[in-house]
Amino acid sequence: MRRKRKRSSRKANPKTQKTPTSITTQTTKDKDNIIWDVSRIDDDGEWGWRSVSCSFFFKEIWGKMRNFESMTWAEIEGETHHMIPVSRIIISAQKRLAELGHDDEDRLASFHINGKQRLWAIRRSVNIFYLLWWDPEHEICPSQKRHT
Repeated sequence: MRRKRKRSSRKANPKTQKTPTSITTQTTKDKDNIIWDVSRIDDDGEWGWRSVSCSFFFKEIWGKMRNFESMTWAEIEGETHHMIPVSRIIISAQKRLAELGHDDEDRLASFHINGKQRLWAIRRSVNIFYLLWWDPEHEICPSQKRHT
């Protein structure tokens, strides 16, 4: 015959209140790593991705993009990676932006990849960047500085 164990009395109201850790209510650029979204990519335009070979993409671009994903925008933003007002980009890029239905954007993110090469994105929220253009010759927003 088995003995019945006494159940310990549980308190109806525990002294410490638990807070779920999986829910975050605050999102700041200091905490969240950037995320690439390719749903708005331009593959046919002058700076479209169709002209980039797979081998070049994976050899030169992908590693940089993955590195950016390990950082927050606060860590990335600086002299070579920054937001550019659409009014400063060349007219043909502004027209292409309108053709793509993004003429409501007032700024675009420019990421330096290597030498003159730039990756352009639309910033949505604090950490989401819609990949847009590949600018291998730094044509979209020419710099006044030498060697950029």
